[in-house]
Amino acid sequence: MRIRIRLVAFVPLLVAVALSAPARAADAAKAGSIKVEVTGLRNDKGQLGCSLWSGPQGFPRDNSHKLRRAFAPIHGNCGACVFAGIPAGDYAVSVFHDENGNGKFDSNFIGYPLEGYGFSNNVKPQFKDPSFDETKFHYDGIGTKRMSIQMIYR
Repeated sequence: MRIRIRLVAFVPLLVAVALSAPARAADAAKAGSIKVEVTGLRNDKGQLGCSLWSGPQGFPRDNSHKLRRAFAPIHGNCGACVFAGIPAGDYAVSVFHDENGNGKFDSNFIGYPLEGYGFSNNVKPQFKDPSFDETKFHYDGIGTKRMSIQMIYR
């Protein structure tokens, strides 16, 4: 009889856990997307590289700290990357024109850019890389957030 009482006591707990699993799945399904539209590419060679960052660590050059990375074709000196399944939060985006198609941002031995680049909020750095705080934006996690970035060439 004690065993039955204990099982009966746990039934509401088991039901609550089972009912919360679909809610967590629904929250994940609600996560939306961020679409980055880049203009001002100097030609249609290569591909557009886009990186999504969720914090300042490693921003904007340390690839091991990116949240997501995407590549897109270039047509008419424009390109667009989409990051899907993104929950609400603060993010920053960096982009580059991978003209030679090698999948990485090329710079010379002192770090001077050899390919076009850009950042969210269209931050235009002068003598150093911009900070995450300068380039960050808030995404509410609902629908598709669109942003435009103008490519920079040095």
